Amino acid sequence: HAYKVGNSKMQSWCLSALLLLALAVLEGLAAASPEQHGADESRCPSCGMPALDKGSEEQLLTEIAKQQILSKLHLKERPNITHAVPRAALVTALRKLHAGRVRQDGTLELGNTPESAQTRDPAYEIVSFADTDHADSAAGRGGLAFQFSKERGQSLQILQSTLWLYVRAAEAPRGKATAQVYAAGPGGANRTLLGQKQFEVKWGRWHTFTVTRGVQAFFDSGDKRLRLELECQGCQELAVLGSPGNSSHQPFLVAQVRPRDESHAIRRRSLSCGSNVSLCCKKDFYIKFRDIQWQDWIIAPEGYHMNYCMGQCPQHLAGAPGIASSFHATVFNQLKANGIHTAINSCCVPIQRRPLSIVYFDSTHSIVKTDIPDMIVESCGCT
Repeated sequence: HAYKVGNSKMQSWCLSALLLLALAVLEGLAAASPEQHGADESRCPSCGMPALDKGSEEQLLTEIAKQQILSKLHLKERPNITHAVPRAALVTALRKLHAGRVRQDGTLELGNTPESAQTRDPAYEIVSFADTDHADSAAGRGGLAFQFSKERGQSLQILQSTLWLYVRAAEAPRGKATAQVYAAGPGGANRTLLGQKQFEVKWGRWHTFTVTRGVQAFFDSGDKRLRLELECQGCQELAVLGSPGNSSHQPFLVAQVRPRDESHAIRRRSLSCGSNVSLCCKKDFYIKFRDIQWQDWIIAPEGYHMNYCMGQCPQHLAGAPGIASSFHATVFNQLKANGIHTAINSCCVPIQRRPLSIVYFDSTHSIVKTDIPDMIVESCGCT
């Protein structure tokens, strides 16, 4: 969500590459068949643009969609998933996260984004699984290390952060215990108490600890790994923090995050193209992530509705300049600037869009749940 300085050059390069690709395809089609160009121009007289064949159109739109998603997630390339998170741990975390309905096969079904949520500042959630150190678990002590992907110049506000820890009863008599969670300082010194909780150990169950202050301090620092230390009075021979050997009980941390100083307003309305519609309208286009081999790092949804705009734009439908701040308008402006198809006067572009809710693995194998703003075209208009 935050528009980082570090990624601006890469995003500009990606946009330029796609513009060149679009220009090449359009020029190639026009040059290959002038007669066809004249026939196509009649389909959109105000734009003067040739229609792409179905295969070229799908290829171009798919590449645009891929670069758009990566750019909005501030990724230079798709994450390389070298090892999979255990399915049991993934299902447990997704259920605790309330990211959506977890199906029996472990896949995730996202719910619709509420209308009210679309007008708030974009916030997202990160789930990171812990690397555990159980060397002192018998004495009620242990360490947890979390890794997050942090970009240079990134400024994030931690709205809330919660540590989920499974405490199981041992074979000794049951009783009460008190657990503390500390943020470890450099070299293990200067620990900071983040939270504590007293509980009665009768059976194994999940416990939560609020660690917002520690996670905010971590993101404000230059550290690469967040290390938490656990202590539990009354846990010796009574309970074990975490549950080694059981992947479904792997400790994890959930952080609700929002980029600082950013807001978006999204409105909804739709006018889809039909067989009898020739004026500017919305054309549906759906990409399955499995078809582009992205299903290993995108947990949900299963695909992306990359709708786009098409149709004629008579002069009386032309809108105010500046409403078409989209990739489509950028392509057409570049065409005009390069003197290609100078008959372009008014073009059909997106004017209303809504977010794409997505849950994915980042490069550190953390789970990120976010709403990417302005991704799904809801309605179209003329520039």
